[in-house]
Amino acid sequence: MFMSRILLILFFFFLPVAAIAEDAENLYAYETAKGMKIGAVFGKLPELAEDDRLISATSPVCDHVEIHTMTEANGGIWKMRKADGMPVLFGKENTLDPTGYHLMLMGLKDTLENGQHFILKVMFEKAGERIVTIPVKSRK
Repeated sequence: MFMSRILLILFFFFLPVAAIAEDAENLYAYETAKGMKIGAVFGKLPELAEDDRLISATSPVCDHVEIHTMTEANGGIWKMRKADGMPVLFGKENTLDPTGYHLMLMGLKDTLENGQHFILKVMFEKAGERIVTIPVKSRK
């Protein structure tokens, strides 16, 4: 009886870790230079069961996370703006990238180093919260 409880607890502890790894397969952040207080998250968002909207994100590596978008203005000048959310379409590849929607890590508490991983909680309007592990990649 005692051993089956232990196995049950371990099962429920490790099951979410497998789901986290699957969701974060294509999300990443680049390493930052010492003293930088801003980073970004790019890549493919987790697939959802229906059309939805990304409405917020949080991470323990920074003070707060903002959803941003880049748009090209007149004369080929790009402008980055804070967005109140991002549409996430069912059956489509919903990607965070430098020239579109992306997540800005504001007020980094420490340098993001190549090979490091950190937790990011993303909140969807319908699907709710998803927890993903973000690998940090080299810029080289």
